[in-house]
Amino acid sequence: MSPSPHRRFARTLAVLGAIAVLVSAVVSPPDPYTQLVYATPLLLLALLLSVLRSYTDALEAFERDRNQ
Repeated sequence: MSPSPHRRFARTLAVLGAIAVLVSAVVSPPDPYTQLVYATPLLLLALLLSVLRSYTDALEAFERDRNQ
């Protein structure tokens, strides 16, 4: 049984958001402003990818290839 699109969206956004914050913490200098500047585009990208994965078939081919 497949999870609902809302649950899938929340899970995907949580994982990608955590990765985005981690990457910005590693790449940016230890300055909160700079880390926010680095994290904002990554979080927006995480939001876009979560929507595409959960509510459209745009990433369906990638998931099909991964499962084969």
